[in-house]
Amino acid sequence: MDDFLLGELADIDSPVISTPMQRAAGQLARVLPPGWRVEVAEATYPTVRQGQPVLRLMMPED
Repeated sequence: MDDFLLGELADIDSPVISTPMQRAAGQLARVLPPGWRVEVAEATYPTVRQGQPVLRLMMPED
């Protein structure tokens, strides 16, 4: 490939990768009351799932 083509390819934004957990978070976020958020986080508390992705519900701060 010549430099012209490689330059064009470098300018393209990389696609967003969607995991099943991120899709589930999006579905949940759509049905939550206003102000609530859903995050995909790594489990850090002592559990069988330590280090695995989990969904975290975030309540409104006000």
